[in-house]
Amino acid sequence: MIAAVRIRGQVDVPDKINATLQTLGLTKKNQVVLVEDDNDAHQGMLKKAKDYLAYGEVNDDTVEKIREKTGEGNIASLAPPSGGFKDTRRNVNEGGALGKRGDMDELLQKML
Repeated sequence: MIAAVRIRGQVDVPDKINATLQTLGLTKKNQVVLVEDDNDAHQGMLKKAKDYLAYGEVNDDTVEKIREKTGEGNIASLAPPSGGFKDTRRNVNEGGALGKRGDMDELLQKML
């Protein structure tokens, strides 16, 4: 299971990327969505919108905690992480918060 969190807001987002984020269900900052990792369409959408969200694989415990917040759906609004995001304009490789992460569980634990 992959979790994607919208990091950046709605201002000045290109139309194509905004449509992708809308399709994923991420309309506001700090929203999280759970998607299946074996779906190529979801993988493509995440890569396309990587400059506006953070995503990565999560373990079953984190999925359970998110499901408690979402109820029946796959989308939940979370609080900003304690301690804040590192940098909301740079990729994880450059010391920021955006893109594919290996420590997605850690970020979500700070937001729950």
